[in-house]
Amino acid sequence: MAASAGAWAENSAVVKTAVQAMHCQPAGPENNFNGTCPIPAELYASDPVYKKDMETSLKAAGLKGLLGPEGALNGPQSPMESVKVAGKIWLKSMACEANNCGEHYLNFLYQPDEHQVLGYYFDGKGVWVGKPNNEEASILTDGEIKTGPGESDTAPVATAPASAPASPDAPPANTIWTFSNNGTTLWQACGGQNSACVIVGNSKWYVAVLNRRSATGCAFGDFYVADRSSTSWHQYDTGTCSADAYIQQGSISHGQYSSVDILINGSLVKQFPIGYWSAQKSFSGGNRPSWSKAKQKNQH
Repeated sequence: MAASAGAWAENSAVVKTAVQAMHCQPAGPENNFNGTCPIPAELYASDPVYKKDMETSLKAAGLKGLLGPEGALNGPQSPMESVKVAGKIWLKSMACEANNCGEHYLNFLYQPDEHQVLGYYFDGKGVWVGKPNNEEASILTDGEIKTGPGESDTAPVATAPASAPASPDAPPANTIWTFSNNGTTLWQACGGQNSACVIVGNSKWYVAVLNRRSATGCAFGDFYVADRSSTSWHQYDTGTCSADAYIQQGSISHGQYSSVDILINGSLVKQFPIGYWSAQKSFSGGNRPSWSKAKQKNQH
């Protein structure tokens, strides 16, 4: 679940260093989704060692100007939570560009004791940071790339996760574009090779997509949400067809859940809490978070 770098809950501020973050508490039902794990922007400001390690590693990969208050990736960010990879504990996180999360982002692993950074940067094409092995590469790309540059006979630069379609009418294999709605793939709805669609929001289970070429002539476009669990997609009413409407990455519950917001002249028209929907799918029964309570909390 991602949060805006400028709207994170106060309780994560107690974790000031990456070393402390190795023992932070992820948000979950046991703490009412009030975790203590910081986002990258917070550690960038409070931990000079982390900042130096990140900048040095990104520079070595030929990447500059991505992090920090003026960085290109100062949009939604996910909490830095510990994960175990091949017996080693890392901090895992992501940062992306505001309003362009699906197309411009950095997924990374950071090991504070060893000052090691591994990452996958995407801005139209993929670039590895460091030399992750196969398991690390798979984690950094959510399983879409299985072979990392740390293995023998592999290239240091990654290709885009989505493979090229086998034919002009076929969607890229193993992507959301293959998802179906009553027999129509998302690829077909978007126009195939002449696609007018752009990913405007991403979460574990749901992907928000805007089709700028509306099937009904709506000046704003058609809005879809793809569901990874059912490999299906559905169109949603955005509440407007105004040519002045625009999309912005938002959040609810003080940054705990990411959302895709539709606005006109700064006023919210409709909000799609895809981060919350993902959390709701991940937990069931009494552990399921309450959307009404989260929305009420966000309004205070």
